[in-house]
Amino acid sequence: MHFQSNIDLSHLGITQDKNINRNLSMEKLVEETVLNGEGVLGLNGAVMVDTGSYTGRSPDDKYFVDETSSTKNLWWGPVNKKVDEKIFNELYNKVIKYYNNNNESKTYVFDGFAGADPEHRLNVRVLAKKSWQAHFCHNMFIRPNLNELVDFEADFTIINASDVKNENYLEHGLNSDTFILFHLGRKIAIIGGTEYGGEMKKGIFL
Repeated sequence: MHFQSNIDLSHLGITQDKNINRNLSMEKLVEETVLNGEGVLGLNGAVMVDTGSYTGRSPDDKYFVDETSSTKNLWWGPVNKKVDEKIFNELYNKVIKYYNNNNESKTYVFDGFAGADPEHRLNVRVLAKKSWQAHFCHNMFIRPNLNELVDFEADFTIINASDVKNENYLEHGLNSDTFILFHLGRKIAIIGGTEYGGEMKKGIFL
């Protein structure tokens, strides 16, 4: 499947929409990965990429916004760490600015499902600036057919800005310049500073 559409991302603050590629086929994503210089093909045709300094998840950089819907519903502690909503908003705006200021580069959107039962599955949308990250989601989540994509509405959105770092992490009281932040009330997560693909999958399968 090679599906492109003029989807509206303005509700996220993303105003550039001329280079949005939605639910590209595996073959096209592989082609984009090689053409973009993001990775190479192995002898058997598998895509190989370098995820930088992170070869696994970074749980110490994962936080949940302390807001109305989560304050009394999360078991706060060393695993579910709090972050102030003001900090989330600051980093969210930084991520959106990165997307809007890179309007010559492509944005890859994957829409799909977590869970097979239509009554209980979660509609997941992932935005990425690297095609291999969309390819990762293409493999990790259930792919919709064309009819399911027509009226697709995301239940949860992940915005991956792996090239963006938080230079103010000490001021924010965070662990490092890498951030994986979840706002359960807004049903949005933002990722920055790490290219490791597992953050997207684990972000949905908490």
